[in-house]
Amino acid sequence: MSPLVTAFASAWLLLIAVPALPAPTERSLGAKETLGLIRSWVTGRYSNARQAEQDLADHAVPDDEKHRLMHQLFVPVLVNVPAIPGYLVFQQSSVDGTEDPDTITRVGLLQFFVDGDGRVRQRELNFRDLDAFKNVHRTPERLRDLRLDQFRFDAGCDFILTPDPSGKEIAGPMRSGACRFFSAGLNRELTADDAVTIRPDAYFFLGRFVDGTGKVVWGNSSPQPVRMFRLPGGAGEADHE
Repeated sequence: MSPLVTAFASAWLLLIAVPALPAPTERSLGAKETLGLIRSWVTGRYSNARQAEQDLADHAVPDDEKHRLMHQLFVPVLVNVPAIPGYLVFQQSSVDGTEDPDTITRVGLLQFFVDGDGRVRQRELNFRDLDAFKNVHRTPERLRDLRLDQFRFDAGCDFILTPDPSGKEIAGPMRSGACRFFSAGLNRELTADDAVTIRPDAYFFLGRFVDGTGKVVWGNSSPQPVRMFRLPGGAGEADHE
């Protein structure tokens, strides 16, 4: 066999022996980068106005699957709160999107932090004294001395957040079956069926509880989450699908 043929044969065998390299994949975002996205995304006034209007107008949507109108305010906490670590966002719900104390239905903090396993968690801290902290984002210095005993919360109700490799959304559920409470009115235990999706201009959540049979007894029965979009300029209606 000529030297040229031998060299060609050797090169061919080498190509066969070397496995094909895997296609490049998008790099997973770390906890620090995930928190950075949350810092830049979760802020402003939000509403699911379009979703609520569409459900109301669509007679084919069952009543228990119609999403009620919701308004939410998210304001980053820029002061240091020594007793509560992590990244904090003040949240406030109202029936009409204003800051009229008579229309405010819930006030609390979203606490984003990295747990011992390196996972990003979202924990909801709801003020025990609702009236005392309505519109507290206007006087943020009051937040410095907050203590955890001023809130109602359950670590079992934390959301475990995972970023999409594309960096376009962060999402995650509560740990299955971990978020429970006993309803005295219904005389039975209820379990949360909830998950959130955070996008640059949106915040989605299921926000419902089911009984032992899996029936939704609090919240919306629709498989579609509450689709809240940031309002342009902090006012007006959300202009998104």
